[in-house]
Amino acid sequence: MKMSKMGIKTRHHRGEDEALSQEILFQATQLKRHAAGIYGLGNLLVRARNNIMNIIRKNLENYECSEVSLPVIQPKSLWEASGRWDTYTQNNQMFTFEGRNGEYCLAPTGEEIVLDFVKENIASYKDLPINIFQIGNKYRDEIRVRGGLLRSKEFLMKDGYSFHATKEDMVREYNAMKECYCKIFSELGLNAIAVKAVSADMGGKVSEEFMCPSPIGEDKVLMDEKSGIALNTEVLEYPEMLAEIKNNNPDFDPENLKEVQCIELGHIFQLGKFYSENMNGYFVNSEGKKEPYYMGCYGIGVNRALGAICENNCDNEGLIWPESVAPYKCVIVPTPDNLQQSEDLYSKLKSKGIDTVWDDRNATLGSKIKDAKLLGFPYMIIVGKKFVSDGLFEVEVRKTGEKLFVNFDELVKLMSFKK
Repeated sequence: MKMSKMGIKTRHHRGEDEALSQEILFQATQLKRHAAGIYGLGNLLVRARNNIMNIIRKNLENYECSEVSLPVIQPKSLWEASGRWDTYTQNNQMFTFEGRNGEYCLAPTGEEIVLDFVKENIASYKDLPINIFQIGNKYRDEIRVRGGLLRSKEFLMKDGYSFHATKEDMVREYNAMKECYCKIFSELGLNAIAVKAVSADMGGKVSEEFMCPSPIGEDKVLMDEKSGIALNTEVLEYPEMLAEIKNNNPDFDPENLKEVQCIELGHIFQLGKFYSENMNGYFVNSEGKKEPYYMGCYGIGVNRALGAICENNCDNEGLIWPESVAPYKCVIVPTPDNLQQSEDLYSKLKSKGIDTVWDDRNATLGSKIKDAKLLGFPYMIIVGKKFVSDGLFEVEVRKTGEKLFVNFDELVKLMSFKK
C-alpha cells in the first residue's frame, strides 16, 4: 500500500487522554471521535482488527465451532420472552425504536436471537451438542465511554453459544472454550487471566472473565498469589460464592487478596436452562421426554482486545505492533536519491505476498522515519547508501531498535518468518 493513498496525516502533539495508546492513535489519525462514544477507525486499526478476527476464527474452528450471522435489529417480542426487555430499557442501555411492524432494538447482546435461530433445528438429543458463533457489531448506550476502543456505544464482539442435552456436556464444552480462549489470547500476545465472576443479568450461576492487567483498565480484580485464584470484586457481595471457592480451594485465603487493575477481554458463562425455559427451547431426550436444553455462552470484545494490544505495545515514539496482528509487516522509507529503487523493492515484496507500505509521500526523510515509528510497523526498511554501495537494505526492528543490513533474499526470509 502506498502511504500517500492511506489517508494518514500524522500529528506530533499530545492531547490529554489518560491512555498513551489512545493518544498515539489520535496522533496517527487512526481513531476519529465523531460524537461521545462514537468512533471511526482508520486503515491500520481495521487491518489489525481483521487479523485478530482471523486468529479467533481459526482457533474456534479447531474446536468445531460453526460461524453464523445473526441480525442486529431484533423484535421486542424476543426480549419480552426472555424477560430482559424491561431490564435493559429501564437502565437505558438499549437503543430502541418504532418500526412499521412494531418496536425493535439494536442488539446489546445475542442470547435471545441465537436461541430463536437454533430452536427449530434442535428437535432431538441426536441434534446436540452444537456450538455456533458470530462476530458482529453490538450497541449499548453507555453512560461512561472511554478511549474509543475500550468502551463505546458501537463495538465489535465475538459471541458464541453452545447447546447441550445434559449439564455434564455443558460443563465439558465450557471448559473446552476456556482452553480455547487461553490459546486465542496467548496468540494475540495478551496476558489474560481467568477470573471468577458474577453472572448477573445474563443468567446462570457459573461464569469467568478474561482479564488483562493494565493501568488503564476499568475493572478491579482480586488475586490470591498462593492459591492462584482471581476473582472480580463483585464476588465479595456474594458470600455463598466465596464459601464455594474456599471449599474447592483449601489454599485460598480472602485475607491475602491483592487488587489489580485490568481490561476485560472476554466472558464465558454456564447459562443452564435460563433462556431455553423462558423461550420454549425444548428437545426430546433419549427417553422420549421433552425438556429444555442447557446453554453455554462465550464472548470476546474484539475492539477491547485491539485496545489492549495497542496499550500493551507502545512507547513514547508510537505503536509497536506484534507481528501476529500487525496491519502491515514493514514500511519502506526511501532516501531522496533512491526513490526508484525503493519502488522496485515495494513491487517485489508485494509479489512475494508480504504486506508492505511504501512511504511515497513528499516529505523529509526524518519525518518519514518518525511516522514509521509512530505507526508501529514491525520493520522499517531504509533504501539508502548501503544499498548503493553494497546492495544491502537497512532494516530497523521496531520492537528492539536493532538494525540489520541484509540483501534481498535475506530480507524476504526475514519478512516471511512467522512469529
